[in-house]
Amino acid sequence: MNPNLISLKQAYDEDKIVPFIGAGLSIPFEIPSWNDLIKEICATYSTGNLEILLPTAVQWHLNENDYWGAIDEIKKYTFLTDQDLQKQIVRLINERKKHLSDDTEHNYSDLAKLKCKLFLTTNYENLLYEHFDCDTVPILLKELDFSSQDIFDTRRICHLHGYTSNPGSIVISKSSYDSLYTDEKYGDILKVITSNKHVLFLGFSFDDKFVSNLILDYKKHLQGIHYILLNNPSQERIRELREKYGLITIPYDSTNSSHTTEIRKILDVLTNNEPSLKIEFPKGTEKSTAKETTFLGAGLSDLKENLSDHLFYKKLKLESIDEDNIELSTLFYIASEKYIRFLRNEGISLDVIDMLLGKVFIKYREKYVVVYKKYGNSEEFLNVVHESLEALDLGRYTDLLKDKESDENESRGLIHLLAEDDSLDVWWGKGRFNEQISK
Repeated sequence: MNPNLISLKQAYDEDKIVPFIGAGLSIPFEIPSWNDLIKEICATYSTGNLEILLPTAVQWHLNENDYWGAIDEIKKYTFLTDQDLQKQIVRLINERKKHLSDDTEHNYSDLAKLKCKLFLTTNYENLLYEHFDCDTVPILLKELDFSSQDIFDTRRICHLHGYTSNPGSIVISKSSYDSLYTDEKYGDILKVITSNKHVLFLGFSFDDKFVSNLILDYKKHLQGIHYILLNNPSQERIRELREKYGLITIPYDSTNSSHTTEIRKILDVLTNNEPSLKIEFPKGTEKSTAKETTFLGAGLSDLKENLSDHLFYKKLKLESIDEDNIELSTLFYIASEKYIRFLRNEGISLDVIDMLLGKVFIKYREKYVVVYKKYGNSEEFLNVVHESLEALDLGRYTDLLKDKESDENESRGLIHLLAEDDSLDVWWGKGRFNEQISK
């Protein structure tokens, strides 16, 4: 299982997740996109002298994914007000919205199974409310009393940019959008929410510049670690989301499936409705065919192994880590690699090992935020991670590894096992390889 999914699952179990729903989840209902809404409104008013001028001006902005610019062009040439456009948007959404009687065709029923109390959305339609058993009717996020201590005591849906049942609430123009995000109270509400919870973005695509700008605007209000589900993201995109937007990516692949099906698999992991996804173990930790009767840990002969061609080693060299520290990290790696093989040979389940690696990954992310992002020192970052893993606290999972706990060296090396997987975002600084390294 992807360690990011492991950490998301643990956060969910601790009631620390706030789902944030984007337009992608409404596609099965044929809700028109921003692009479709603007084109439809433009076509309605492109008459007479505006028949050529208006579509040309609007399309230029749409080609650049500049939706606010397109809206401003419509307002300038047609003299429509925000109120006029809000009514048009509500009409188009209600006319196009498709009824789905089969819950397997969408993910809203899957979201309804989550135990989360608060759900955020930028969508205008009320699909969340229609499929949820909510204690209250949907409200605008800006209407929350951010000083209240019971924000998470009641299951509720908050629309950030308005909803169709109240056309006047819909944020449609750049001026109304800017007004919303410069409102001090609005930022304070988001900070209250994210200071205690991790936001999970679903139904967002960074191929759309509008969406990437949107989340970039949210970033200044988001505290801590947050997650996003994305279809088939490249390593460059995963890195960009982490470094530029502060988001941890959980990827899925809809190539031979569908977005709905693959998102459901991830949500089912959170609610334990389905077995865990396939776990990718670092090279060399697979279970052997014949059980070894003696497994005392890494010995002197093991520690002499040259691992300079391994990915975890090259990542350390990339940040010019001190040679003695790299050598020490290599010894930790060898110890932990043998420890994981020991667990597999002792019949410890993949789910338990997943949990262990997930704990390590979360600790690494925590130190990245509080140490490296603050001081930018790779050497210090590495040392702090090692120190934090010396006595890995397994919490309620301790009994699962009774008499099989790792020693301090084995624990410290686990992060280097994760760094060995080039699909994981485990680095010791800002350096990245220009070309993928073949191991």
